[in-house]
Amino acid sequence: MPSPTISYSVLPKAIGALVFTAASTIATAQLQLIPPDPSPADVVRLRYTHVGCTNFDSMRVSQQANHITVQADRLIQTDCGTTFGYFEDFALGRLPAGDYDVTLAVNPPPGTLGPTQLVGPVHFTVASSPPTGSLHPHDSYADMWWNPGESGWALNIVQTGEKLFLVWMVYAGDRSATWFVVPSGTWSRNADNVLHFSGVIYRVQGPPWQGAFDPGTVNATAVGVADFVPFNAGHAQFNYTIDAVTGSKSVERFRF
Repeated sequence: MPSPTISYSVLPKAIGALVFTAASTIATAQLQLIPPDPSPADVVRLRYTHVGCTNFDSMRVSQQANHITVQADRLIQTDCGTTFGYFEDFALGRLPAGDYDVTLAVNPPPGTLGPTQLVGPVHFTVASSPPTGSLHPHDSYADMWWNPGESGWALNIVQTGEKLFLVWMVYAGDRSATWFVVPSGTWSRNADNVLHFSGVIYRVQGPPWQGAFDPGTVNATAVGVADFVPFNAGHAQFNYTIDAVTGSKSVERFRF
């Protein structure tokens, strides 16, 4: 994605003050869309990589025709956002297919004088929904899934575009907490035209949360395969084979 054009608008808050603008370029500020090629099933997020922080509770999103404006107030806080590669994500929501431009306006802290930093605009396209029978997902399955009749375990799904990352949080035979992950997989359809997402299951282990983190104790071992079968937007089936043990779980989205 090409680097965005960045400008400033100086908006004095004092009564009777004049409004004027000034232009500048900040090489450290960058905008990008997550996912980069969204569909109507994706929650589109605007990622702002920069030095400094904004007040997340001040975020406001507005839209006129196909131009979207995100506004947020700068936050003055010691060592906030000074880590290299620090970024903030602003959710734009799910959008119909079409072309859009988005601009980020970072305002000075309330009650202070200073410039409003305008970042963008960035142009992006939301693709049309996949046709019936395609191998692409028709919805976003990102959520916490469980079986209400089997409280104690959960299946967490993170989705970006058509990519899924599954984390199955369960208990082992000795009742110790165990995590299985499916970091990647492929979409397919069976003979009955039912959509499946399948991938390798890994058992992951690492150091205890107490004390210093020891990366040398982290390991991921392939132990089987998983198959996520979405029936609709809120119900699915999770099939697995782990250590030669095969099973299936009916799951639904966790309702908060």
